[in-house]
Formats: sequence, C-alpha cells, structure tokens
Amino acid sequence: MADQQTQLDGAAVPGQAAPPAPAAPPAPPAGAPGAAGAYAYAPTAPAFPSQGPAGAPPQAPPVGPYDPSAGQPQFGAPAAGQQYGYTAPPADGGAAGYGYPQQGGGYGYPGAPAPVAPPKRNPVMVWGGIIGGVLAIAIVAALIVLFTDDNKKKDDQPTASGGTTGQVTGGPSGDTTAAATGGTVTAPATGGGTGGTGGGGGGKAGAYNPAWAADKPASSVSGSTRMLAIWGAEKVAVRADTTGIRAVNTSDGKEAWNIPVPSGAKEFCSASYSANSKHIAAIALNTGDSDCSTIAAVDLTTGKLSWTVKVGQSRMTSPTLTVTDKVVGIGANTAAAVNIADGSAAWSFQPREKDCSVYGTVAGAQIVVTDRCYGLNTTVKSQLVIVETDTGKVASPAPITLTGSIERVDKVLSEQPLVVSMSSGANGDYVLPFDKTNKPGTQMPVKEPGYDSLRLSGLGDAITQSVVSGTTLYVQTNPTKPAVNAYDLNTGKRLWSTDGKAKDGLRLVSGTDKDGKVRVIMDMGYGTDAKLASLAPADGAVSELGTIALGKDSSSSFSISLSSNEFVLNSDGALYGFSRSSIDAPVFKFVKK
Repeated sequence: MADQQTQLDGAAVPGQAAPPAPAAPPAPPAGAPGAAGAYAYAPTAPAFPSQGPAGAPPQAPPVGPYDPSAGQPQFGAPAAGQQYGYTAPPADGGAAGYGYPQQGGGYGYPGAPAPVAPPKRNPVMVWGGIIGGVLAIAIVAALIVLFTDDNKKKDDQPTASGGTTGQVTGGPSGDTTAAATGGTVTAPATGGGTGGTGGGGGGKAGAYNPAWAADKPASSVSGSTRMLAIWGAEKVAVRADTTGIRAVNTSDGKEAWNIPVPSGAKEFCSASYSANSKHIAAIALNTGDSDCSTIAAVDLTTGKLSWTVKVGQSRMTSPTLTVTDKVVGIGANTAAAVNIADGSAAWSFQPREKDCSVYGTVAGAQIVVTDRCYGLNTTVKSQLVIVETDTGKVASPAPITLTGSIERVDKVLSEQPLVVSMSSGANGDYVLPFDKTNKPGTQMPVKEPGYDSLRLSGLGDAITQSVVSGTTLYVQTNPTKPAVNAYDLNTGKRLWSTDGKAKDGLRLVSGTDKDGKVRVIMDMGYGTDAKLASLAPADGAVSELGTIALGKDSSSSFSISLSSNEFVLNSDGALYGFSRSSIDAPVFKFVKK
C-alpha cells in the first residue's frame, strides 16, 4: 500500500494509515570508496539469457528497510555468473525460479526554457484511446485519474502516465443515455448518497452545476476505507479501495459493476495509478499477514478480474504497480513484470551482486531501482538505475551512486519528466529530477529554512498533494495555513506561494490543463459557492474557471470538502469528486453550463 501522506505541518491526511517504521540496517562493512565507474551495468543482449534456478540468498545479510525478509529468496535472484540487469522468463513459462503457477520537451537544465507540460493524470482515469502510463511520449502522471474520452475537440486535459477470477456482482449496465447538463439534484430513494440523477435545465450560467451523485454502493461493506486509485474507461468512472472496486456510469451515476475482494484475500492493498489503452488496470491483494504479492488484472470494460497470480516467493507489503499494453510492472523489494495477457513472468531485475537488496518503484514506462550491497569487497554500496517497464532493459546512461546510509526512492512524483523524491540521503530527503535521457539534474532539498519538510504525493497515492509541470513542482501546504507553493526544479528555489484568497482553504486538482497550468479548488466559506481556478506558472495569479454551484437545501446539497474528497477534471469539462476515505460517500459530478 502507498506510503502514508501527511500535510506540511506533519498532520496525517484523512483515511491514510501510517506504515510501520522500517528498521534501520546495521552499518555496512567498511570498504574503500570506489569511483562512480567502479563497475558498469552490463548492456542487455538482444536475446534474453535463460533464467536458471534462483540462486540461494546470502547467509546472513543485514536487514534494511527494503530488504527481503530473513530466510526468503529474493524474487528472480540470479544464478552464479548471471549478469546484472534483467532476465527473461525460461521457456517453461517461468516455473523455475519465479514461483508462478502455470496459467493460460525533456526536462530542462538551468538556462533552458521551461517546456509546456505534457499530459498528466494523478492516478489516471483514461477514456478512449489514451494509453495509460506507458507511452514513450510525454504523458505525465500525478496522483489521480484524469478522464480522457474520445471527444478530441474538448479541453485536452493532460494526463499521466497502467488465474482465479473474483466474484463480480452486477455487470455493465449498457446505459448510454446522455449526461445530465445541470439542474436540481434530488436525494436517492436508497440512503447513503447526497444526491441522485440530475435533471436537465436550471442551474447557474457559467457555473459547474450538480449533474448527479452516485447512490450508496450495493455492497454490504460500508464505513471507512482507503482509496487506492481512480480509473476510467469509455463510459464508467471507477473507484478502487481496500474493500472493493466500484464503477458508475458517467452518464447518470448509476452503478455499472462492483468487484468485491475475492475469496481467500483479506483486502485490496495497492493499485496501478492508471489503466492501459485496452482499459486494463492492476491491483494487489493482501492474502494475509500483509502479503500483497498476489496481483490481479482488472478489465474495466467487463468489470471482472481477468487473472490473479502470485508473484515470486518473497512477501511484498507495499508494491507499486503500472500497466502498459504489454505488461504489469511491479516495484517493491524487487523490480519485475508479468505479461498483461495472462500474468506469466515477463522479466525480473537481477542484482549486481548476490549480497544485494533491491527496491523498485514504478514510473509508467520505466521502473526506478535502488539497491544496497553488503559484500566485503563492494566499493559502491548503493546505486540507482532506471529500467524499461516492457523489457527490463537498463534505460539510464550510467548508474547513480547513492551516499546515504539507507538511501532509496521514496516516491515517483512524475514520470515524464521523471522526477523522484529520495529518502535518507547524506544531506536528508530530497527531490531529484531527470532529463529526457534519464540524466539526473540538481538535487532539491524538501526542507526549506524556517519551514517544515514538504509532504509530497507520488503516482501511487490516490490523493493529490503535488503536481509537476515542465520544470516546476507545485506543492500543497498544511491545512492550518493552506496555500500552493511553486518550486523551480532547476534550482530548488521557491518561486511563489499563493492562497488564492480562499476563505476556508484550497486544494490542488490532479494534472494540468493543456497549457501546463495547475488547477485548484477554493473553498470560499460556508453557504458560498466554491471556485475552480488555474494558477499562472510565473507568479501564481488566479484565473477563475467557474464557480461550483452548491445546493441550498438538505436534499440537494453537495459537500466540497477539501479534506475528504479528491477531484478530477474530465476532458469534456465535467468535474468529478471521489471520497478519499468512505465507501458510503457518493461519487459526484458537476457540469458547466
């Protein structure tokens, strides 16, 4: 599951459970420091080497925050003499050494002009033919799923870059009625929602008016949950949380299908932040004892789990997932991929030495891998390398030597341009941007003098705390003094800070508009319509995009709660809201008149 999100002042974001603190590893054996080029990454051969049986784990390696559990073999551990990098599965489908069952613009450097941001999404709802998370072109991911439909004439919201079948209740409704265009919203007959299908006519001109609010889910599960992702297909909006996966029709808010947690699993524990061009997403299942190494493919068109497979031998507690048209990429105490068609093993990253622990974090079409090696003769103890999600081939020009005692990738903030946050560096936590060739830029500390550390959201988090656009990082600050700060990724310096003159706070919306501008929702106080606005990259100047009309009576009111909802702008201009913590709360939709 995703790392816990906290506000700038350190307060926990609602609905997020704090992860257990990792145990600090013992000091590594002393060794003479080596030059950055002490060893090189072996280039990948056109023909993948055969995967032999998994090698035995080291007898007594120190246990670090991203080491495999003691006594457990690491996923895809190399045989003696095997090259560092990736390996393809064996001809027998991966039975040996994998543990799978058999089954059928670039980033600018100082002085360079800031490019217009590529499309982004934040875990990403994808409509139509947009390929989630895997295009080699600049499709940027942030936190929540931006909807993209087939209407290319509308405002093109940038988006990011996504066995045993579980029982599914319901199915696609086939309802293709036109979306409501505003009007009064009445409460549904069944409890739990704050609105129902909207009627035509009425509403405020120039405002985002309520269209519908989805009824309470048909599932017997209710109460608080942890949202994992928001996805979209051509006609549905999907909320994935720890208790199930629920789709509603974008036309009227009625439930299309509902996937409960399959029998034998405790809960869903993490999800891909996007779906691919075939509307396939991925989700991990906790099968007990926080073991989330079982992965399933979710078909958003049919509302079913296509396949479910156990990945590797070691337990994964917090995997990050990404989906391309070819594979499901996996990052945890391993870096690997399984084929999108059936879950069979595609490749597995191989450590450079036998006494190395590996930690991978997915970044759409790439996976960022950090390691830590404990050999007595190892000169470079820890490194970072980037590999291709589809093939496992090394995609960085040279490995990056890490100097912190337990330094590793904390989150991927953006996949194109690639921007990561690193934890436990020699000088503390920092943000590290890369150019289009995966060459690293200047480190940016997350701690400003006189301020608390920035709390950043990554692609695997189903809430939006930060957005990257071009060479600028936008960060939402603490709830006691809400604001959005902008930072130059070339220099690490803060460019500006604004509260938008919001009365009761403001929140970043995932992604950016077609010009690379970030959007915010501003709460203007009790009984007053909220506002949707964009912020100018140069100085944070507010440009109002429209008010969000709130109902004035109890049967038709919507809550624009900045602390409990996540907001998505569709490419057709519709505004969607998803509860971040409660399955009882409806998905709601606003359309502009």
